[in-house]
Amino acid sequence: MRVIILILMCILVTSALAESYQGIPVSTLVRVPYPWGSTAFSPNTDTAEMLKDARYAAMVYISGRTSTQQPSAYDESLAFARAASARKYLIERGVSPLKIMMNYVSGDDFIADNSTPEGKRANQRVDIEMMFVPMY
Repeated sequence: MRVIILILMCILVTSALAESYQGIPVSTLVRVPYPWGSTAFSPNTDTAEMLKDARYAAMVYISGRTSTQQPSAYDESLAFARAASARKYLIERGVSPLKIMMNYVSGDDFIADNSTPEGKRANQRVDIEMMFVPMY
């Protein structure tokens, strides 16, 4: 009898959680800037700490970016190399390569005014979006 009551209580609690949460995925975005022309992925301490959670993400999207106005073969390869260096970093820290998707864009997708030196520095980056799907 106790086992049946316990099972019923578990079902009720699980149903209540499912109704209140609805299983909506949670996304976390991390931006890592790059010096001009660099492909070396070197997140600061706080960012590296946040990236530890990538192991538990259902999916990780990496987007390499440059700050050029006109796309060129060099800038496309630079954006790709930045995304690839971030991917390598995450895999070395236990993230499954099967969870990682990459993309890269040069000459587009700016987050700051690209006509200023500060804006150009902000636009030379990798965006890492970690998607977490709740388990209950």
